[in-house]
Amino acid sequence: MKQQQWAAALSVATSVLLASCGGGEGSGSAASAPAALPAATISGTAATGAPITNAALTVKCVSGQATVTTGSDGSWSASTANLALPCVLRVTTATGEVLHSYIESAGTTNVTPITELVVAAAYGNADTEAFFTNFSTVSAAAASEKLALAITQVKQRLSTLGVNADSLNLLNQKFNPRNGDNYDDRLEDIAAKLKLTNSTLAALSNDVAQGKVGPVGPTGATGATGATGATGATGATGATGANGADGSTGATGAQGPAGATGSQGNPGATGATGPAGATGATGPAGATGATGPQGSTGATGATGATGATGVAGATGATGAAGATGATGATGATGVAGATGATGATGATGATGATGATGATGATGPAGTIPGLGNTGSIGDGNEGDCTMATVWLSAASFAAGGVHADGRVLSIMSNQALFALIGTKFGGDGVNNFRLPDLRPLEPTGLYYVICTQGIFPSRQ
Repeated sequence: MKQQQWAAALSVATSVLLASCGGGEGSGSAASAPAALPAATISGTAATGAPITNAALTVKCVSGQATVTTGSDGSWSASTANLALPCVLRVTTATGEVLHSYIESAGTTNVTPITELVVAAAYGNADTEAFFTNFSTVSAAAASEKLALAITQVKQRLSTLGVNADSLNLLNQKFNPRNGDNYDDRLEDIAAKLKLTNSTLAALSNDVAQGKVGPVGPTGATGATGATGATGATGATGATGANGADGSTGATGAQGPAGATGSQGNPGATGATGPAGATGATGPAGATGATGPQGSTGATGATGATGATGVAGATGATGAAGATGATGATGATGVAGATGATGATGATGATGATGATGATGATGPAGTIPGLGNTGSIGDGNEGDCTMATVWLSAASFAAGGVHADGRVLSIMSNQALFALIGTKFGGDGVNNFRLPDLRPLEPTGLYYVICTQGIFPSRQ
């Protein structure tokens, strides 16, 4: 019946074309371009449950082709001007899935996963893109012939999936892609069922293209076991297979028990002497050694300063004036007698010759002052916050706060700061050593002079 409808439609279209050419058989005029059929509108909705928005939708007809853009609600519309139906539709979703549909007449035609199944069933092949690419009058006639059966098969396959589409017009039903719309809700159901069964729209297309749309029948009874066939001849020995890859290393075995303690080995050779350790810090200064024996007498010193004038003797009585005798030779100077009373001034005698100066006598031992001078020595004390090179008297039994100023010799290397202050003014060679002042002869009895050798370096400011 469907083929008869398609033939009638094609006959009408042919008659119109012939009439527009100016006649039928017997006309001697040349054929002119076919006149366009009256324009109509084809439209619908592209959706998968959600609308397919802002997508290029291609209308490919047996004659002519057009491309339109879907709206924000998935709707589309085109004029049939310069198009000859039937047509096949094609649109790509935002995820890259390609859907098709089939137009037999002007009006509403949708593009959805359901129409994709209908095209696969009508084409008899799941490759609906090939149907679109090679669409022609011949393939259109074949699809139209199978269209009614294809719709029935799709409804049956959806029913076995668990989606009831019996009340739907699969290709041409007007709908809005939103919840509560009967057609759109079935699209949502199909997507949910495919996800639940871990299947795809392509698998459904393959089923309907092959007519696998009914429910799966019960498993048939197992057939009787056939007779055992004759043993076949032994095949030739196969070539030795290549060595397999090395297996992975096995897990480490459990640790075995500890072995018995072995006998003691021979002593090892003595190791080489280690490097010398770093020089240790300088130890504290040792206690002052005992005073050494008195040195031999030094060379004669320079003449000492003139001593103080002695006390004048008492004035003697004035003797009688004697006669002036001749001047005798100058005798040795006698001991000065006591100065007599001043006599009358005698006549001035002639000046005698000056006697030669006698040799300087040896220097006598140093004199002492009663109450001064110590010959002993005392122990040194612990030096504190004293000012270096300062000297003070102490009544302690040791050199409290410093060392005894006893003329000892000190090393310049160990006492550089003190040497910078006193130098060799008290002795020493000035190269390796120097002396402290020896103030023992000037010490009051029971007191001791102490000098600061380790303390605060004085400032000139």
